[in-house]
Amino acid sequence: MKQVSTKPPFYIKLSHILLSLVLIVVILRTTKEILAPVAFGFLFAILLLPLAQGLERLRFPRALAATVAVLLFVLIMCGMLYFISWQTSTFLADLPLLEKRLMVMANDLTIWIDHKFEVDSDQQIAWINETAAKSISTVSAFIVNTLTSLSSLLIFLVFIPLYTFFLLYYRRLLVKFLLKLFRQEYAEEVHEVIAHSRVVIKSYVVGLFIEMVVVAGLYIAALLMLGVQYAVLLGTLGAIFNVIPYVGMVLTIIVVTLVTLTTGAPAQALWAAVTLFGIHLLDANVLLPRIVGSKVSINAMITLLGVFIGSMVWGIAGMFISIPTMALLKVVFDRIPNMRPWGILMGQGE
Repeated sequence: MKQVSTKPPFYIKLSHILLSLVLIVVILRTTKEILAPVAFGFLFAILLLPLAQGLERLRFPRALAATVAVLLFVLIMCGMLYFISWQTSTFLADLPLLEKRLMVMANDLTIWIDHKFEVDSDQQIAWINETAAKSISTVSAFIVNTLTSLSSLLIFLVFIPLYTFFLLYYRRLLVKFLLKLFRQEYAEEVHEVIAHSRVVIKSYVVGLFIEMVVVAGLYIAALLMLGVQYAVLLGTLGAIFNVIPYVGMVLTIIVVTLVTLTTGAPAQALWAAVTLFGIHLLDANVLLPRIVGSKVSINAMITLLGVFIGSMVWGIAGMFISIPTMALLKVVFDRIPNMRPWGILMGQGE
């Protein structure tokens, strides 16, 4: 008698996968305020783990070691925020003058369009006013969302150190929990995944901080040589934006070009954009492979896709967290036989 197969049809399996993906996205979006600080706390806990372990070897209690490590991290972050706010204060003081210069440039552009394309300046102004009138509701909503985001950001910044501390303190409990989720014969594979994930994420985060410092130095030096105003502020912000793959480079060039246009000559803005793009090419092809290393070996297509998905799910926080998340997923996919094709798809194909 022919044995009846109990394997479900492909369309049922595909439906379950798609439904699971939709539910995961919905859960991530609705629990953003809870899970996003936990995700960043997980990254920083892995980054601070060697320091906490070193303090424990010096006979520090685990709670005290975790507290000292988190406090040092918070002091460094506060120093960076103070430096950025100090540089921003000068820019904000000159902002009214920059707005006047921008209006003059817009007026000159209107006259040029009128002369070149025979589009009357009054029609251009009418179109601008009509667009602005339609955008009033959008701007109002944007202001409300910004105020809400600021309050959420304060909560976000408060909870990240707390989650980092708890993850450092309860790390052995978390390892035991992961081991209990799987059968005893898989304990060795679970240990390997945990160890490899730590190495990959720590390599990425530490390398990223080093790369940020190097890129900031290159940006600031290049902008100072070109005589660009606010070179230190623009170079620092550009290095922070550079953490977001591909998208950060575009944002940096747009911001630097606009600021340079309002404070200098068009040729200076053009040279600033070309120089920053050259530094980006140097960073992508020389600095990033050498500093961050080849442990986070995810191809460019998946990287860009992951950044956009992270932005869709968690906004700016998702863009920053997307690369380490994909690196962690690749480690897991490479260890599970049924998921290895996905790990191959995410890899470099070498």
